Amino acid sequence: MMKSRNDSFAIRHGALFDASALAYDRFRPGYPDTAIDDIVSLSNLRPDSRLLEIGCGTGQATVPLARRGYRIDCVDPGKNLLALARKKCRQWPGVSFTPARFEDVELRSLAYHLVFSAQAFHWTRPGLRLRKVARLLGGRGSLALLYNYPAAPKDDLLEMLSSLIQRESGGLLSAWNYEDEVKGWIEEIGGSGLFKDLRMSRHSWHQRYSAEEYASLFRTYSDFLSLPTALQNRVSRCIRRFISRYGGSVCRPYDCVLIHARKS
Repeated sequence: MMKSRNDSFAIRHGALFDASALAYDRFRPGYPDTAIDDIVSLSNLRPDSRLLEIGCGTGQATVPLARRGYRIDCVDPGKNLLALARKKCRQWPGVSFTPARFEDVELRSLAYHLVFSAQAFHWTRPGLRLRKVARLLGGRGSLALLYNYPAAPKDDLLEMLSSLIQRESGGLLSAWNYEDEVKGWIEEIGGSGLFKDLRMSRHSWHQRYSAEEYASLFRTYSDFLSLPTALQNRVSRCIRRFISRYGGSVCRPYDCVLIHARKS
């Protein structure tokens, strides 16, 4: 199973994200259109479907669904994050935002065709989250989890950079195999008895970053933000120097994983 985040841990790290809202908005990647298309198709969404997003951040997954005309209720505890998301979604009056944790917010039962979460569901309380999602979903409603995972480097440059980051951070920042996390989600959802037709799909894509962009990307990650400030600055300087020395940019591969299930 996945490592549990207790409430105090989640609240503390949520504050880190909110304090880095501008960087999060600018440097966190969005999601490939193919993954969004899969969510719409697998969930059998209609023009009048109502969606709930858990942990919307600054709207990386909200915008592509809002653009398609769906009504979306977004929940996130970060007020700075929500301010940026509201600004991006102001042209879609059907999108609303509530500054709260998913565990705490009062929502109407059986109200949603889809509950989705992009890069955020792991911050919710394990013993409660699936029961609450099932209660909020109407008949044949769906749950969709969307995660961008860093794929294995396909070139020597990224491998060298990864080794440098691990060394400079004293091993606190290291490459990891996300398969265990995906397996954990599948076991948790499949074993809950609350959902059926569990599916998982992968969408490979990539994004190019300048030296400054790649260093700033790390300032949107909780493990990096948890480091002492002096160590954060040292790692950032190493990233910028390395990429500047080797051509000025890197192309980072991602595996976007979609986990989808229907309410039983």
